[in-house]
Amino acid sequence: MEWVVPLVGGLGLGSLLKTVIDHFNSRRAVTKDRLYQEKREAYIGLLGALHKAAIQHSNENSKEYALWQTRCQLFGSSEVSRFAQAILDTNDGPRDERDAAFHGLIETMRKDLQRSA
Repeated sequence: MEWVVPLVGGLGLGSLLKTVIDHFNSRRAVTKDRLYQEKREAYIGLLGALHKAAIQHSNENSKEYALWQTRCQLFGSSEVSRFAQAILDTNDGPRDERDAAFHGLIETMRKDLQRSA
């Protein structure tokens, strides 16, 4: 009888500990997935706004790009923000600098999303 009480108590404590650990792991996975979705949405929105601004340059399209750029600053990496700004900075510059900024943006987005997955 002396060994039954510690055994039952130990099993209950182990179950409780496993439940707590499972809960924290589940919350961490949900948070990681939510961050990935936010980044993905921000990056796709930025590319869509860039496309609109390239097709039809207007004040409205420029503001939309700025909005998505801000979302990328909020949810994305600093490298993505840097390349998004480089696209604006090279707007009137040489074509090869703008192409380099665009390819850097795409590559950085891809790496950032792979790290988040």
